Amino acid sequence: MPSGVQDLPKTAPVMVLGGATLFPCGYMPLFIFEPRYRAMLSYALENDRLFCVGHARPGIDTDLSSDPVFPITTIGLIRACVTHDDGTSHLMLSGLQRVEITGWTQDCPFRIASIRPRPCHVSDPEAATEAALQLVDLSSKLCGKGQPVSEQLRNHLHCVKDPCAIADVVAQSFVSDPGERQRLLEIDDLVIRLDDLVGHLSSLLADGK
Repeated sequence: MPSGVQDLPKTAPVMVLGGATLFPCGYMPLFIFEPRYRAMLSYALENDRLFCVGHARPGIDTDLSSDPVFPITTIGLIRACVTHDDGTSHLMLSGLQRVEITGWTQDCPFRIASIRPRPCHVSDPEAATEAALQLVDLSSKLCGKGQPVSEQLRNHLHCVKDPCAIADVVAQSFVSDPGERQRLLEIDDLVIRLDDLVGHLSSLLADGK
């Protein structure tokens, strides 16, 4: 069964960034300084406050390529934005839902993509719940004083009931490798994604990180 479908626009601006992956339920602080992305930000703020962060494909010229980013990404909502006197802006983007880029409706001054929802598929709800609980337990051991993630995240994860949201929060918080983050984002079956994350956190604990 699918999980996490929301009403979304058919098109959305895309900010192309190398090594950047935003997950649903995750947060990404961004500094907007390039003229094209200043224009994109103005467009988003004047409309629905939504845009996607596209993980740039490595080894290509993203300005010239017709396929500059991995097609599976996350659409995010601008939760807060401060624009400075010099025209630059700091903002906080909150991940809403996985989407798939199916084409491009605009290239300049910034890219706008046609998108469609890409909900999680829960092949085995019981297994997903069990793996999510295991993931919360493992993540708790990596939160707090002397650990890579704050106590606040541990408290937050204990309040989250949706296995898909747990997977997204853990992936955003504990997976640092850009390629691995993108691979996890692209996994449709939630049980597989949760199991992969359980393995990742188990490795972190075994390595003493």
